[in-house]
Amino acid sequence: MHETFATANAVRETARSVVDASRQSLRMTEEGMNVRKDVAAVAIALALPLSVMTLEPAQAQVYQHGVQVGTRCQQDYQNGWQVDVGNNDVWNRCWNFQNTIAGTETRAFYYNLHGAEAALEQADGCGWACGYADSVDFFYMNTHGGSNTSASYWAMWDQGANAATSRMRLGASGRENMVLATFACSTHGTDAYTWNRWYRVFAGGMVETVGGRSTLYAGNDQSATELANRMDNGEAIGQSWLESTWYADNSNSPAVINTGRNSTDCWNRQGVNFNTLFSTPVLRDGAIGYMCWSSWN
Repeated sequence: MHETFATANAVRETARSVVDASRQSLRMTEEGMNVRKDVAAVAIALALPLSVMTLEPAQAQVYQHGVQVGTRCQQDYQNGWQVDVGNNDVWNRCWNFQNTIAGTETRAFYYNLHGAEAALEQADGCGWACGYADSVDFFYMNTHGGSNTSASYWAMWDQGANAATSRMRLGASGRENMVLATFACSTHGTDAYTWNRWYRVFAGGMVETVGGRSTLYAGNDQSATELANRMDNGEAIGQSWLESTWYADNSNSPAVINTGRNSTDCWNRQGVNFNTLFSTPVLRDGAIGYMCWSSWN
């Protein structure tokens, strides 16, 4: 089943911090609906001189959007503290993504997750060389993940190290990250605690995040190629994630989460794509009034 949910914050605290605003929700609503949209957009340009007697195959036109993309992934872990899923699945998926996206967008870096906790939890201070999420517009990561009622977290290579949303604020430094995409299990749970887990990250100005509502299975790493192609072709980022991840394995449970000033604004912003990403208004701290999400499975 393809499901869509939403939650809203109805009460703003009188005391706020510019660096780390927090809000408590006294009202949460859920809306369920089946959503399935197939969008196809093909632009073909054909220009042949009159003297040409044979026609070349028409090709879809792909546009450059100027999106800077960084990739960080981890297959194996220090002292085996997390499971290696085998078959170079993680390396293949990340290579497929960054190699495909580089055909039209700016490939900033492709690093592993050795000592990478700070790259997600701290403000960017040195650009691409350090591989920080805030040094690019779009940050892609593949590792193990999980969540509790207060945070989502991702495993680093270093034994016992996790990057956690409770310590993250993306979009407020460096290039000001706009999209966080993580192929990791159970980081994007859609429940009464979604606001608790994700508000601090969005408070920095990040526009959207995609990941696993529950399990994302190893294998079928061609999904990363499809994700990159769909986004480059103008499909909404969230829809690209849902389509590419679920159709690669119907047991996968992908999800997309974003914010808005209100319900209408939130759902409109979920349609953001590479063409509209840079024109999408940045919402920080108290400007965020609503959080909405869509998930499949």
